Parts: sequence; structure tokens; C-alpha cells
Amino acid sequence: MELHDAAPGEVLWSRPSPDVARGLAADIDPRHRGYECWAAGRGLDGLFDCRGQRISDTKPRSCNFGIWWAGDRLRELLDRNRITKWNWRAGAEDLLLEAPDCVANNGTKATPVLCADILGDWREEVIWRTRDNRELRIYISTTPTPHRMATLMHDRVYRLSVAWQNAGYNQPAQPGFYLGEP
Repeated sequence: MELHDAAPGEVLWSRPSPDVARGLAADIDPRHRGYECWAAGRGLDGLFDCRGQRISDTKPRSCNFGIWWAGDRLRELLDRNRITKWNWRAGAEDLLLEAPDCVANNGTKATPVLCADILGDWREEVIWRTRDNRELRIYISTTPTPHRMATLMHDRVYRLSVAWQNAGYNQPAQPGFYLGEP
């Protein structure tokens, strides 16, 4: 697992592993400024801050997709047909939604049909297919949010990353700006 400086491409910090199966960087812990990072792979235990410091011995089980769902500026976790929130106090994931009779795509990658801010309040919706492939279902957050901002689709980087979900390697969309906790 490595974190790189985007401009020159230099490695800022790394944790060695013979195989990093999957990893995620998202702002999930308000006690630490910036994104937290974790990965699935041998020797990659714990949760790290953006400087590479281990901040917890426990980490989310999911490192599939980040999603802005709950109305705060932290990201929630999307894996298979479930949305969870990292509970930094307990060091565990709290279940927010399990979409009944819905399934994920792409085998072990367990991705939705689409996850994006398609309705325009900056939080992201999820589209899943039903197990029998007869329906597409759109799930939206019903939690009120005090945060007001332009839709994520107004950001060019975000729009492009939504497009790559369905045209290539299906990964969560990212905006071209920091949206986490200030």
C-alpha cells in the first residue's frame, strides 16, 4: 500500500505487502484531518492517516467503495448490497442499509450498477439490480443534511470518474476537491 504525491508522483509513504488485494482512502474518522487509508493484504493491518501513521489497530472490513450517504461530510462504505458507517469509537462498521433482494456485480469486486450524485443534493445514490435481473432499484438517503453545496456533478473530475465506473475499472467516483470534514 502506497500514498503518492500526485504532482511529481513520488511516494509519500508505503506499507509493504506481497499482494494488495484492494484498498481505499476516504475521510471516515473526524478525529484525524484528511483521508484515512486501509487495504486488504498480508501484513496490512490497521488504519492509517494521510501521513502514514497508524491511528487504529482495527480497520473497516470493507475497502470496496466510499459513498457520501449519511449527510455528514464523512464517507460511508459501500460493499455488495450494504452501506455501513465506520464507528471510530467502537472500531467497527455500523449497518445503515442493506438493500433487500438486490445483488452486486462483478463477482468478488461486488460493485453496484452505479454509485453517484445523480439527483443533485451532493450525496450519492446507489443503483443495484435485483437478484432476478428484472429490476434496477435506485436507493437514496433519507437523512437530512445541514450541508449545502453544488451538486457533485458540477465538478468535472467527478463527472469523469462517474463515467469511468461504467466504462472501465469500476471504482468509486472522486471529486477534484476535498469534501471531507474541515
